[in-house]
Amino acid sequence: MAKTKLQGLKRATALDSLKRSLPPATSTRRNGKGSGSGLMVTVPPETQQALRVRAAQEGTTVRALVLEALRKDGYPVPPAELVDRRRR
Repeated sequence: MAKTKLQGLKRATALDSLKRSLPPATSTRRNGKGSGSGLMVTVPPETQQALRVRAAQEGTTVRALVLEALRKDGYPVPPAELVDRRRR
C-alpha cells in the first residue's frame, strides 16, 4: 500500500510540474452567444416551431432571424451579429 501512495505522489508532483510549465489557459474564440447581454423571451410553442422551421429552411439560427426582424423594424443591430457562427 505504501508503494501505491508513493506512485500517486510522484504522479501528482509530475502533474503539478507540468501545469506550472504551461501558460495559463486563454481563448480568443467567442462563446457563440454574440456580444452584449442576454435576453430571454417566452413565445407560444407554435411561434417557436415556426421560427425553428424557417431557420432550418434558410440555413441560419433562430437568433439570426430574430435579430434580422429587429433590424428591419429599426432597432440597431450590427451586421456582424447577423452571421451564423455555428461550427461547420
